[in-house]
Amino acid sequence: MKDTDYALGRTPAEYDRLIEQAELLRPLTERAFRSAGIAPGMRALDLGCGVGDVSFLVAELVGPSGTVLGVDLDEAALRFAEQRRATRAIENVSFQRGDVGSLTLDRTFDVVVGRFVMMYLDEPTAALKAIAENVRPGGITVFHEWAARLSPISPELPVLASFANVIGATFERSGARLDTGLELHSHMRDAGLEPGPRPLAEIAMCAGNDPVAHRRWARFAESLLPKIVEYGIAREQEIRNIIDGPLREEFLHARVLVPLSWPMIGQWARKPHSVTRTRGRSTA
Repeated sequence: MKDTDYALGRTPAEYDRLIEQAELLRPLTERAFRSAGIAPGMRALDLGCGVGDVSFLVAELVGPSGTVLGVDLDEAALRFAEQRRATRAIENVSFQRGDVGSLTLDRTFDVVVGRFVMMYLDEPTAALKAIAENVRPGGITVFHEWAARLSPISPELPVLASFANVIGATFERSGARLDTGLELHSHMRDAGLEPGPRPLAEIAMCAGNDPVAHRRWARFAESLLPKIVEYGIAREQEIRNIIDGPLREEFLHARVLVPLSWPMIGQWARKPHSVTRTRGRSTA
């Protein structure tokens, strides 16, 4: 996928949203990483690292004897991630610019991770084969992706259901696939990896009167708004009116739990020990 198709935009407001989102998503991501076998001393590669939250999580798991390299196309996000790293005095993380879809490095890693990365790649199986070239034999690949087809939205939340459809349509129009989590096991197997048999799944939810419910969906839509308008899916004022009116009211009076995201799946795989590297490397 071309960087210009990235639907969420690359703005300071979006970076703030990503940091807030990271706290919401951390439980599943951490459980998936631990279940995959990420351990102290490992060399880790974080694909599509953005502003650094997954890199920082992995840094905790691999400890001071391990290292993490975060890679992303967005130079502004990488600068922000580096500022956050320096402020926290995290010594085992570094960042560099690179294209996840065509990345070649001068070293291999014990583990490659990513959150909401595979959904943006045009050919996931081919991408996983290329990604596996950066993993040592016996090493791990582990990804956390959405499974939007398994909608958790109650019929008692029709405004949210319609609103989520607008968001989903915007992602799909941009070329992103919101059901990648359901396909990871097959893509990993087809790429010659050995996927773990029992992926983890989670749906983040809360009471409708919890302010995080409205803020979560409103900020999501705000980041997508330029693309929503560009694609002709809805008008800007229409979206803002829904956010400030019917959506807020529906949440406040909800008698069911409100989902904060689509279902998410964490899936991991190992690179077989019998696999040998077949292509050369060049320094990124």
